[in-house]
Parts: sequence; structure tokens; C-alpha cells
Amino acid sequence: MNKTLMSFIVFVGGLLVFHNVVFPIFTTKEPGWILNRYVYYLTIPAFLIFVNITLRLKPPIALNALVVWCLGFYFYKYILFPPIPWTLFITYMMLWSIGTFLYISQDADTFREFRAPIAKTIAGEYKLARMVLFVLLPVLVGFATYKAIYPAFEEPVELRTVHPAPPATTKVHGKTYTLESARNPFRVDEQDNYKDSFPFLDADKNEYMKNVTEGGTVFFQNCHFCHGDQLNGLGMFSHVFNPTPANFIDPGTIAMLRESFLFWRVSKGGPGLPNESTPWSSAMPPWEEHLTTEEIWKVILFEYWYTGWHPRTFDTEENYVGQWEKEGKPKGIY
Repeated sequence: MNKTLMSFIVFVGGLLVFHNVVFPIFTTKEPGWILNRYVYYLTIPAFLIFVNITLRLKPPIALNALVVWCLGFYFYKYILFPPIPWTLFITYMMLWSIGTFLYISQDADTFREFRAPIAKTIAGEYKLARMVLFVLLPVLVGFATYKAIYPAFEEPVELRTVHPAPPATTKVHGKTYTLESARNPFRVDEQDNYKDSFPFLDADKNEYMKNVTEGGTVFFQNCHFCHGDQLNGLGMFSHVFNPTPANFIDPGTIAMLRESFLFWRVSKGGPGLPNESTPWSSAMPPWEEHLTTEEIWKVILFEYWYTGWHPRTFDTEENYVGQWEKEGKPKGIY
């Protein structure tokens, strides 16, 4: 058998066997130093090198380039964990393709060897390959065009309530909170006169920035994967969710909400939303199962500090009366 064909069969067959038989063995629930996906990946090129040397196969440079490119695709598609967004996948594969091209064009001899089968297929002695290629290309282009222009039947639009009405009370860690009157215990100034201070830098100087710093630490340990390190809803996992995570920079989100609303939403997550808000696709977990009550309040404190928004508040009748008395006005409606 032709050694080039044999080398190709070894690569395709070996990769199929590795992926379907060996890969599940290495992807255990608790990966170790040996049984993990990255050690598994290293065994594939080791296997290919061993078989090619043992059978004295010498694949051409074009086949080597194909193997290298496919191994890169396989790594980013199936091995790398957690999965990366498709935009990052395209970027990495472009860099991998450039590296592969540099490999085959490292000198004139390897590049000439790489071009040889292509030239023979297009205008040389590989007539059968040319006939197959010239038949397949129009068919593939026609099929791709057909798929592109074929009308798609989208799923019905799901009407959803962005900010569902909260319940009157919520119970977190065994304590019942009345959302109408609940306040963030760590907020000392609603107008945020600490705007010239910074978390982490001024955490030792005053208690307020210390709480903001602790909230920021919890946020970057748990929340930024979806909500983004700039709190704009563009975290590394955000593209796999529909709807995408909330953009706290947007004035239509936390800027128009009370802190008690956020406390309820963060504590209960998507599963705790009321029935009237369905259909709902929120993937946020109930963070009361992972964070303490104080940590939830501090995260909320950090989100408002970072974005520069102030939590929505409602003046009480007592405040109005006090303001009227200060201004010397009679009680009434203004």
C-alpha cells in the first residue's frame, strides 16, 4: 500500500479511536495529574510519531501540514476547557493556520514539496483527483448557496418581563426580608461621597471602601465570568446565554432598581423568579446557595460603586414633611 495513504489512514483512524474510546477514560469527574484531557491530547501526537517511525512511513509535507492543522482544530474545539467563544476560536485558529503555513514555507524545498501535489492535481498527472475536485467544488458551492438562501423558520419570539414584580418578602438564609423597607446594611451614603476613593487602594482607610473592596473580590471570583470584568454583560461565557447577562453599565438595569430588588434577584437567581415572569431564560444561579447574606449585599454595593449609578430610592411621607417644614411650606402636593 502507498505509504502516504497508509499514513493518512493511521491519522484518521487513530484520531477516531482516540476520541471515541480513549477520550472518555481521561475525562473523569475529578481529573488528576495523569487522567486529564491535556495529557490525553499529548498522547495523540506521541502515538502518530511512534506509528510512523515504527512502520517507516514518511508522509509528505502536505499531509504533515494537514495533520498539524487538524490537531490545532481538535484542541480548541474539543480539548480546551472551559470552551471558548467562537470569536476567540476563530482568532486562535487563524494564528494556528499562520503557524502551519510558516512550517510548510520554512524553506524553498519544503514549500515546493507542499505545492507539488496541488500543481499535479490542477494541471498535472493527477487526472482522477482533478475530475473529482472539479465535480465536487460546484456541488459544494451549490449546496452552500442553497443552505444560505433557504428560508429559516425561527422559533416564536418569547415575550419576557425584564424586571418582574418582586414579592413582598423574601427569605434568605432563614431570615425574612421585607423588600419595601429592606436596606443595604453596608451603604453609609446614598450619594456616594466616596467617589474619589478606590476599592483595593483605599480599603484600609475607611470602612465603606473596605466593604466595596470585599464586594469586588466576590464579584471577580464568581460573577465576572458572565457579567464581564467591566460589568457590561460581556463576560467570557456571556455569548452562550440567551438573553445575555445583564449589562450593569446600561442605565436601564441597576440604575432604575432598588438595592432590595437586586438582593432578591441575586439571592434567588433564575429559579426563584415568579411564575408570571415566564417564559424566562435567566441562567443565573441562586447565589444564596453559594454566598453569605453579607457577601450578596457587598457585591451589590460594589456594582453601584463601579458603574457610578446610585440605587433607586423612594422618599417617604416623613421625608416630604421634613422637607416642607425646612422650606416653610404648608403640607400639600407639589
